[in-house]
Amino acid sequence: MTRTAMAPEQDGTVLAGLTVPDFPPNRISHDFLQGGAVTLKQPVDGYRVAVDAVLLAASVTVAGNRDCKILDVGAAVGSAGLCVARRIENAVVTGVELQDDLYALFCRNIVENGFVGRVTPLHGDINNRQLPLMANSFDQVISNPPYYAGGTRPTNESRATAHQEGSADLAAWIGFCLKMLRQKGRITLIHRADHLDRLIGLLYGKAGDMTVYPIWSKASAEAPLRVIVSARKGVSSPLKMRRGLVLHDEAGQYLPQTDQLLRQPASLPGF
Repeated sequence: MTRTAMAPEQDGTVLAGLTVPDFPPNRISHDFLQGGAVTLKQPVDGYRVAVDAVLLAASVTVAGNRDCKILDVGAAVGSAGLCVARRIENAVVTGVELQDDLYALFCRNIVENGFVGRVTPLHGDINNRQLPLMANSFDQVISNPPYYAGGTRPTNESRATAHQEGSADLAAWIGFCLKMLRQKGRITLIHRADHLDRLIGLLYGKAGDMTVYPIWSKASAEAPLRVIVSARKGVSSPLKMRRGLVLHDEAGQYLPQTDQLLRQPASLPGF
């Protein structure tokens, strides 16, 4: 069954002009981020928000009004953008999402969190030249690009689309993000640590003042699990390597610093 969804408007009407799959109550979970500061509807079976989105949001900083216009590329149900909007009062966020069902839930999450007018959903493909976004118009672009270039495709189509590179590979994804940024604007990505060479290579010569922030699963891990890379368009300052963040103790429980970061709107420590 499908129904026509209505996009968020000032009167609180949810989701206009988009035909999306209906969601029976048992197919949507009602979850919370930042200790309940952000409420989140997401599919029970399909793409699910991970800690990466919260860490990406925590990496965003705003200095005055010049840095507050933010684009989230591949927004899914809106988790990163909503967390940014909750923590930073003057942040104005636009989120682009391809998948119909995730976009529909993104719209609902905007309304339920009271962010109509501050967070704007946009349904579309970054490969589409008709996407109604203006180049060089955002102060910051954040993204959690698909992690996998190939291999066995997950049987769940939503997960496959979210996690595997499709018509837009990592080069196209980063190229789009840079295109949307104003000169000296900041791009911030969270990705697999073993793809750090790809990230740096794709940014080299286009963005500098780069910060690399590794995310470790445990202190005893031989290599980090994820990496946050942030750089400024058209700037050539040297790269900075940070200590990063360890998520878990040896028993697999979140360390206090990580637990606090996930339970309240906070900035990434040492970023």
